[in-house]
Amino acid sequence: MGILLKRINIFNILICCILFVSGCGYTTKAYNLPSSIKSVYIQTLKNKTNEPNLENELKTKLIASFQDDGHLNIAPNDEADAVFKGEIIRYTRQAMRYTSDASVQEYRLNIVVNFQFIDLSSGKTIVKASNFSGNASYYLSGAKAKSEITARAEALENLSRLMLNKIITLW
Repeated sequence: MGILLKRINIFNILICCILFVSGCGYTTKAYNLPSSIKSVYIQTLKNKTNEPNLENELKTKLIASFQDDGHLNIAPNDEADAVFKGEIIRYTRQAMRYTSDASVQEYRLNIVVNFQFIDLSSGKTIVKASNFSGNASYYLSGAKAKSEITARAEALENLSRLMLNKIITLW
């Protein structure tokens, strides 16, 4: 009986080690784009909101996201393999939480875009997304307080990372 228990324990430890080393098995296809696409030109998005300079701020965040990711190089339009273009269609600030005297305590900013990622050699649209959004929340007072400008930068960063993930990954 003792030898059988030792063998079972060794077997269990071996299985646990194999599972630990191999991970849980969850994966995504890390790169969804044709191998011919190595660079992208990012057009300034059309800003259909009343928020000034939002299109330039988003372009800056999007370029930074592509550079941080490293799958694609940023290139001028005449040298790029693909182009990213789109439009910012909505910028909303929604009250999320109120104080006891009915004053707004927390807001959520939501920025919504339509965008396309196009292979310039074939003219084929590889990714197209409508009503794609990024957001951030901010408190007006207290330890978590921040300005709308700070929350706007966070929402733009969130949106740019989500757009990048939509372009390069396959779920």
